[in-house]
Amino acid sequence: MLLCVFAISLNTIAQTVGYSYHPLAAEGCNMKYSVTKQDSVYYIIVSVSSDRLKFLKESTFLIKNFEGDVIKLQGDLIDNGSESAGVMVGNMMLPVTEINSTAQFRISPEEFELIKNGIAKVRLSTIPIEHERIFKKDKIGKKLYRFYLKAKSKADDF
Repeated sequence: MLLCVFAISLNTIAQTVGYSYHPLAAEGCNMKYSVTKQDSVYYIIVSVSSDRLKFLKESTFLIKNFEGDVIKLQGDLIDNGSESAGVMVGNMMLPVTEINSTAQFRISPEEFELIKNGIAKVRLSTIPIEHERIFKKDKIGKKLYRFYLKAKSKADDF
């Protein structure tokens, strides 16, 4: 039974790619990216967990590959939520709130071809500040391309 739970969790982990970005404690975030296909349209689903970042109702996702090509994706908000907890520090209880925000960005197969060799920079329109990250080595591009190929083959294999 334990082996079955491990196999299921491994499969779930394999469908998302992400990173943690903490330039300053107040602006830190955890980002997760995945790919889905609805009808004949592909989407990159982006989730951010932070103490303040949220997606706008209509957001923009800019992607730059290592060749310098820029892709501009328009997206829609799926959900905003928050979780609150408390941390004991000495004799004081400090409140901690984490905001979870998810948006989907429409992407074409041709645009997936541009990111198959890697993503060098991402910029997401979030509030109160934009999320921007520069990568020296690819962290998400090749994996997103593999997720796209898997979603494409899944539809063809039905």
